[in-house]
Amino acid sequence: MAIISMRSRKRALEIGLSALLCVTALLIQLLVLNNFTINGVICNLPLTVIIVWGLVFGTTLPPLTNVELRRLSMGDIFSRQLASGSISGMLVGWFFSWMNINLVPVYPIAYPIIGWASGYFCLRALSQGNLLCIPLVFILTLIGEGITAWEIFAVKAFIHQGMDWRIIFSQVFDHLSLFILTEALLNALIAPFIYFPMRRWYELVEGQQSYFPID
Repeated sequence: MAIISMRSRKRALEIGLSALLCVTALLIQLLVLNNFTINGVICNLPLTVIIVWGLVFGTTLPPLTNVELRRLSMGDIFSRQLASGSISGMLVGWFFSWMNINLVPVYPIAYPIIGWASGYFCLRALSQGNLLCIPLVFILTLIGEGITAWEIFAVKAFIHQGMDWRIIFSQVFDHLSLFILTEALLNALIAPFIYFPMRRWYELVEGQQSYFPID
């Protein structure tokens, strides 16, 4: 019972630290980063934290062997690949979505999706691949903002059903094109400053033989 209690306390502490990190990132975004723009564009710290979280704490399933590929059905292979995303990255994405629900015009479903998907590119097994966080954050930011744009387009098309959908599409994606590349670049530039401390956090958690937030 003492061992279970100790693990429970460690898990509660780590969940609390994870929540504190999310709240701190959102406050930094609102109080500091929103005041620094490049051509009217700001970096998206919450989205960057979500992506980096998956890159550090994501699942690292070993690749399928030739024997497994022959033995498993397509459904089994698909299920296994689907399960290799980051569960904790998805939860962090949901947490940020909940905190941002009053700051964006739609519920940001892209956050949990990107949090999960970033686990497919987990970097902790790569000793020389740390700087890969920069291009991965850049690409996943583009995908995440693209998902949000499609979501806004779908909501507007539903609300304004009598309006030509091509006009709505043009309004949404023309606006997206004005900031998406700059935001992705800014997110990529700040990624190492988040990745290396978070990687160090993982190493400390690993050293203590704890199993959360690692998937």
